[in-house]
Amino acid sequence: MPRQNLAPLLGARSVALVGISQPGRFGGRLYANLRDFGYTGQIYGVNPRYHSLYDQPCYPSLSDLPNRPDCAILAVPNGRLLESFQETAALEIPAAVIFASAYLPPSPSPRARGEQEGGINSPAEDSTLNVQRSNVSLQDQLAEIANANGIAVCGPNCMGFFALEERLAVSGYESNPAMPAGSVTLISHSGSMWDALLQNNRRVHFNYAISSGNEMVTSLADYIQFALTDPSTRVIGLFLETVRDPQTFKAALIEAAERDVPIVALKVGRSERGARLAQAHSGALAGADAAYEALFAYYGVRRVKSPDELMDTLELLATGMRASSRTITAICDSGGERGMLVDLAEAEGIEFTPISEATSARLAEILEPGLDPINPLDAWGTGNDYARIFQECLQTLDSDPLTGLNVFAVDLTHASDFSPTYVEVALAAQPHLTHPLTFLVHLAAAAGDSQISRLRQADIPVLLGTETGLRAIRHVLEYSEFQRRRGGEAKRRGGEEARRRGGGAEEISRLTPHASRLTLLTELRQLLQSATGPLDEFASKEILRAYGIATPAEAVATSLAEAIYVAETIGYPLALKTAAGELHKSDRGGVRLNVRDAAALTEFYLEFEDRFGSRVLIQQMIPAGVELLLGLVNDPQFGPMLALGTGGIFVEVLRDHRLLMLPTTPADVRKALLSLRSAALLKGARGHPAADIEAVVDAAMRLAALAADLGDLIAEVDINPLIVLPSGAVAVDALIVPKYSRSRKVFAAKTGSK
Repeated sequence: MPRQNLAPLLGARSVALVGISQPGRFGGRLYANLRDFGYTGQIYGVNPRYHSLYDQPCYPSLSDLPNRPDCAILAVPNGRLLESFQETAALEIPAAVIFASAYLPPSPSPRARGEQEGGINSPAEDSTLNVQRSNVSLQDQLAEIANANGIAVCGPNCMGFFALEERLAVSGYESNPAMPAGSVTLISHSGSMWDALLQNNRRVHFNYAISSGNEMVTSLADYIQFALTDPSTRVIGLFLETVRDPQTFKAALIEAAERDVPIVALKVGRSERGARLAQAHSGALAGADAAYEALFAYYGVRRVKSPDELMDTLELLATGMRASSRTITAICDSGGERGMLVDLAEAEGIEFTPISEATSARLAEILEPGLDPINPLDAWGTGNDYARIFQECLQTLDSDPLTGLNVFAVDLTHASDFSPTYVEVALAAQPHLTHPLTFLVHLAAAAGDSQISRLRQADIPVLLGTETGLRAIRHVLEYSEFQRRRGGEAKRRGGEEARRRGGGAEEISRLTPHASRLTLLTELRQLLQSATGPLDEFASKEILRAYGIATPAEAVATSLAEAIYVAETIGYPLALKTAAGELHKSDRGGVRLNVRDAAALTEFYLEFEDRFGSRVLIQQMIPAGVELLLGLVNDPQFGPMLALGTGGIFVEVLRDHRLLMLPTTPADVRKALLSLRSAALLKGARGHPAADIEAVVDAAMRLAALAADLGDLIAEVDINPLIVLPSGAVAVDALIVPKYSRSRKVFAAKTGSK
């Protein structure tokens, strides 16, 4: 259900153009677009400088209009914004568009006088109209008015929008009035990218195209929710720098998945520098890129890297294309290009359908002698009767029961004698195909427009460029798989969550054997709330043990005699660690491994006592295994997430990690583990036995249960390393950082041990 009513904005039946002006000026181009696109609603011109414009009355102010419009289009400079918007609110106009930046200097200063027909971001001529409160920004004042009066606002700092089914073109920039309505909703934080995508010469047509600007009130998520209520919306494309309303955004993604409307996102800020620039441009938190990856994967959002990949993916999904399996068939006319296709498909994780013996036998009957009846298929022989051969081969590949999607991978060049025939083959075969068909043109620069146009008019997508085209195909395959799994996964998630929550008492009781689950949870919450800094290693692992996560046998000692007693109880060899509040113990020499006898223990203990203090942690030595990172990250936008990655001392160097949204499933955890670069080590490499992947999955699910109980109080959980053995996985070192701790000094919690 949309959070805001955007019908008066994106479906306005009447508009007031405040700042209407002569042809060629911003306000004049706004009027021209409304007129030339064929908008049939009432247009009221507002500008005190004119009595009439474009053969219709021009009113001095909004208050002078004969009727209240649905939307006020404010083509006025910053200095006049507040007055115009206050008038909008006073007249109870439910929607507005603000093109100006809504930024004024914080203090009065000499400045050039701006006129109403001047630059949109210039100050007002009459400085008395600038009544901005000195301690509140202009945008904040406008937002306060909008929220108090329920006004939907596009902008500020936007380029407007097109609602093409309504022929409502709210833009002061030159546009193509013949732009047809379509099934793609476009929402962009970049005005330049919005304009470029609008001007595409492909068969990607929009029902709504929105330059959302700074999203002062109405957010990206609100636009998504509105688009989802329109039956014409088949796919939504996003160019985004940030998410200003995370909870509404997640709700919109859930609704899109439920309605089977795919969302394709070009999210900038993958690199640290890109994230900083995005934040500087948008004025809002850009967010950690890994968190966005986790969010998109969880809700089925397809993330693309470039505008070309975005356009290819939108073109496929705008046809309603879905694949019935994760594999494709491909027909080519070149052995060399087939080899290139295979190489690039493998890099994208795309698999070719393993065709059946019956399919292979039928292909052998069709092909000329010497051609292999395999998939992908090179069907070109001597060129004799090639149209029949290609059509029959295409239909035969399509008939294989494991096929998910068909790809016609040829060069539709300008001057080729074969291009028109390939198009005829596709048009003739299409009515007989069970699975979707797309053309893949290897070299976009050589593609022939006339043949491509014929295919697109028949709703056969044409992908331009092998790499971006294959990525678009992968997006269709993965989105289709996401939708196939979604119902079953939702049921499994619910059952597993219930089991985790219901079975927690048995696991958690290990910390306090006679306490009830509720009592223990209360104790843990009090501990996290009272902590003044990160919990020390022993206290952190006590909480992990409460959730059934395996740790070494260990105890804290505060004297040499006690250390020797503990060591004899646990048994040698041991690890000795300072427990004096050091966050990076190994970096400062506060860890000794493989301590084999009392003499060595005495030597190291006395050294630690002198350097760090008497408090030490004595720990069972765990055999060597695969070292992983397992943890929780409380993302400021999207909440607790599970972290998995390559662990050990090089975790920050290798940066090989994945984040998973919570709640998650064992299947999701397993998939994330096997996507790590270190996955080969888990499977066993160079004579080493395979590691116990299921033990890692189990530990991850227990940590997810901890997040469900305590995630609101935890900023971070860091288990590094989690040593994975041939049987079992052990949390050798751990740190828990409470969310509201007031310092970075380690907090030694009282857990019943010294």
